[in-house]
Amino acid sequence: MAFVKAIFVVVVMMVGATTAAPVTAGAAAAVGEPPGRQAGEPTAFLERLAGEWSVVSEAVLGPGQEPVRTESRELARLLGGKWLVAESTGAAPGGRPVTSILTLGYDPVEERFIGTYISSMQTHLWSYTGTLDDSGTALTLDTEGPILGDPARTAKYREVIEIEGADHKVVRSMILGPDGEWFEFARAEYRRDG
Repeated sequence: MAFVKAIFVVVVMMVGATTAAPVTAGAAAAVGEPPGRQAGEPTAFLERLAGEWSVVSEAVLGPGQEPVRTESRELARLLGGKWLVAESTGAAPGGRPVTSILTLGYDPVEERFIGTYISSMQTHLWSYTGTLDDSGTALTLDTEGPILGDPARTAKYREVIEIEGADHKVVRSMILGPDGEWFEFARAEYRRDG
């Protein structure tokens, strides 16, 4: 139970801000990209995530418990046609203000997505690597970080960003349990503003 409660704190910090912003699609191959690869090919996914979003997140503290609901806002913008910078603001349960920043981009040499995440509620810098599915609608990001409440221990985490429509995306957050199975502890629904 303590393991699951520690996960909830991660949810509050990560789920409300796990989103990417656009990278210009259709641009010519950039410096550092293999010949023949279009800069926008893998990053067109990120383009669809740019904008202003209202976010409703739910996190489960433990088996059989009702989810805890939080609301936040996200502003995601493109930086230099290569990087997404997404800033989220909201409140943790109990009303404490939370701000977080997510960066995402595509590394053409490694042929994978990369990113970072920071939050006003913690000192850990999260580093992501990930891949886009064949349909081009779901980005899976993997990371490793501390288990809150026991910073000497770490766990593997996974975020899956799925495009459900032009104005709707979903982020699912998971942790790899001691049994080797992924446990989904949070889900965030993003709706585009205006």
